[in-house]
Amino acid sequence: MKNIYIIFIVISFLFALMVWLRVKKTRHIFQKNNDRKNVLMMLVGKDFSVSTKESLKDIIIKNIRNKLAGVRYVFVADSPFELIKRVLVPIGFVLIVQIININYFNFPSLPTLLALTPFSYIVWYKILLKKRKKAFEVDFTESISSINGAISSGRTFLQAMDDYSKNNNNHLAKEFGVITRRLNFGDNPEVVFFDSWKVYPYKEYYFFIVAILLNINSGGRLREVLGKLQRSLASNTAMEKKMLTLTSEMRMASKITGAIPFLFLILLKFISEDNFNFIFEDPKGNILLYYLLGSVATGILIIKFLMRKI
Repeated sequence: MKNIYIIFIVISFLFALMVWLRVKKTRHIFQKNNDRKNVLMMLVGKDFSVSTKESLKDIIIKNIRNKLAGVRYVFVADSPFELIKRVLVPIGFVLIVQIININYFNFPSLPTLLALTPFSYIVWYKILLKKRKKAFEVDFTESISSINGAISSGRTFLQAMDDYSKNNNNHLAKEFGVITRRLNFGDNPEVVFFDSWKVYPYKEYYFFIVAILLNINSGGRLREVLGKLQRSLASNTAMEKKMLTLTSEMRMASKITGAIPFLFLILLKFISEDNFNFIFEDPKGNILLYYLLGSVATGILIIKFLMRKI
């Protein structure tokens, strides 16, 4: 029994450490977003600094709203079929796991359902977010090249953006169409581009917005700036692919190592059902289960810490 308490304390400490690291990272992200907002407003001669009188409750509510808006941009699709697919895929995964559980493992259905449903939606959200980021990188590189070429041929920036939005059918082209319509209607450029940055909160798009606002307010050689941005994007893409290639073996090894204990645990159900039931039903066997979860969680934390700069 004493060992169980020790394992429980260790797991609680690891969980508290994960929460602290997440809170620290979240604060850093919020501070970075506020700094970028200030820079965008300073470019047009306005003060957009976060008010110190704003209560913690208001800050949390605002951040939650921004996060929910980001989730909405990820899940919203062009067609109803795609929207239904994005919403129902995690539910389908949970149902398949539940069927396998009922037929083979006989874990409690309600706790399994309550644990798998949010986990599946979080994983699915991460997958869609990564997919959206990759699609943005491809479309953004193409749009910079197209806009820069149109400006070189004598078109204005708004005309170049409008041409790209009409000649392409991706999400970024539609966003450029919204920008050009709002600017033609007379909306403030800083407000228009800031709203657009909420849709695509990526550093590449941020630099693009900064270049445009600087050109609108103080003039400059926009074609040269966009050309340098285009070369920088190509260089960053090549460097990222090289980094992924160099770390692919390490990342795959860590995933396989973390999955091996759970795979052997599932295999134990078919090889020796008595030992499987001992692990989950006997208090002494629960110690092995706690050790498995604690060791895997510790390994994941160590790997995340070692690869935090990659």
